[in-house]
Amino acid sequence: MAPAKRIVLAGNPNVGKSVVFHFLTRKYAEVSNYPGTTVEVSRGRWQCHEVADTPGVYGLNCANDEERLAREIIDKAEIIVNVVDATRLRRDLFLTLQLLDLGKPMLVVVNMMDEARRSGRVPDLARLEAELGVPVLPAAAVRGEGMSELARELARLCRNPPRRSGGASPGSPGRRQRANAISAAVTGLSDGNTELSAADRWLTRPVTGLMTAAAVLAAIWWVLGGLVAGKLVGFTEGIVMNRWVIPPLTRALNVLLPRGGLLAHVLAGELGVLTMALAYGLGLLLPLVFSFYLLLAVLEDSGYLPRLAVLLDNTFRPMGLNGKAVIPLILGFGCVTMAVISTRIMSSRRERIILAFLLGLAVPCSAQTGLIAMMLVPMGLGWLALYGGILLGIFLAAGVLLHRIMPGEPEGLFLELPRLRLPRPGNVLRKSWAKARAFVQDALPLFVLGAVLVSVLDYFHVLEQLEQVMAPITAGWLKLPPQVVCAFIMGIIRRDFGAAGLLALGLAGSQLFVALVTITLFVPCIATLLVLVKEHGAAIAAAVWLVSIITAVAVGGILAAIL
Repeated sequence: MAPAKRIVLAGNPNVGKSVVFHFLTRKYAEVSNYPGTTVEVSRGRWQCHEVADTPGVYGLNCANDEERLAREIIDKAEIIVNVVDATRLRRDLFLTLQLLDLGKPMLVVVNMMDEARRSGRVPDLARLEAELGVPVLPAAAVRGEGMSELARELARLCRNPPRRSGGASPGSPGRRQRANAISAAVTGLSDGNTELSAADRWLTRPVTGLMTAAAVLAAIWWVLGGLVAGKLVGFTEGIVMNRWVIPPLTRALNVLLPRGGLLAHVLAGELGVLTMALAYGLGLLLPLVFSFYLLLAVLEDSGYLPRLAVLLDNTFRPMGLNGKAVIPLILGFGCVTMAVISTRIMSSRRERIILAFLLGLAVPCSAQTGLIAMMLVPMGLGWLALYGGILLGIFLAAGVLLHRIMPGEPEGLFLELPRLRLPRPGNVLRKSWAKARAFVQDALPLFVLGAVLVSVLDYFHVLEQLEQVMAPITAGWLKLPPQVVCAFIMGIIRRDFGAAGLLALGLAGSQLFVALVTITLFVPCIATLLVLVKEHGAAIAAAVWLVSIITAVAVGGILAAIL
């Protein structure tokens, strides 16, 4: 048996690289039709060899997080499997030549040969193999074509890896010219087709593109905010967990544990592990997470997301973001927790942090928005418009400020427009379930930890003491009754709980408006906080909380003085 080797799969986005990885390792990896989503590295084993699936990149120049990560992994590889698209060789061969220049044993898998055959443009793979000097294999990975041949050739390479020397590194212009020349010789096409299709023109031009985007985003908001958050979660959390699962477990614990004790309070109290962590994690978060990934997978697999990003790119530039930020933003109006998760689609850590700050600061979730609208509409549409204008102003001002003070430069939006196609149901469901399950497995322990901490604080009456400490700020600066602190504390548990708590206080007019603006800008709920810790670290989560508190109190006090 050959000694264990480090095998790395490399290629452009959307070439089917992750399907090849799945064949080799029999382990699911994300198969994305949207550049920028496969930031994480999937790892597995083929026979005795370690296999890594790198993010899809267009080059190894370390221009963004994906390229830096891919280069780091490829530098440690002992064998490289370069997957290219048979219908887009002109684009893909630039990376192929960069990989050849590294001098490592390598083979090239020309994927999507079935699509090349349908288009009548089958590349001359014998000529390509002669030009590159490494083995070239045809494949249609989603159909399993060529995978057995890949396994045999890979086994041969592992047994007898050839000695290769690095290339002359001609530089980007020279390498691009050589890639174009090889492509022309292999495909018989002297130039690539850069003209946009009729569908692309419809989806990326201002009028028709914005009309389509509005319809798509409204549908996403309606599905997540209306159907899932409103109805499905009402069943899974309100009925399944809070009627069928939690009560029997609570009764059993009351028999086993003395009532009134700390352990019983932590496990089965109002904010306990069973009553909050499990109910939230499985009844609330799992349906939302799975539904989010399901919708995102459909949009990715169809090829629509890159077109939406291109359409709205300039809108987000002043805040140091690019067009991909539209997806987390619209999801935030359904569930801010989910929106923070979806910041993964941004290309750099800087962009992810900026967007997480903005989501935690000035984007109300659907449940909170519904309650606030219910209270503001009777006061008049002018108050509702003023409320929206204040949030929009704070969102834009905070984005511009964060862009200026955070070190680094914004990433450019370099996107290939993949082919528009019908999503593949199997791929969509596998991706959605794998991602949702992995997230809940990571997030549920954090929910349990949060429930333990809050329950301990509640048991020792620390929450009541916080109400007394905050009363001078609410009464003196915000000009609100001291009892409003209870609503703010409940808002930490769930933001809609905080807004609902204001109803019981009988506030009216300017007092109600000040309270609603302040509670919207107040800290994200505990679920969002825990996700912020998981995604960006405790320091960033603490900074979001601190900035939110300062902003909420400052804006609320200014409004109270004016109104």
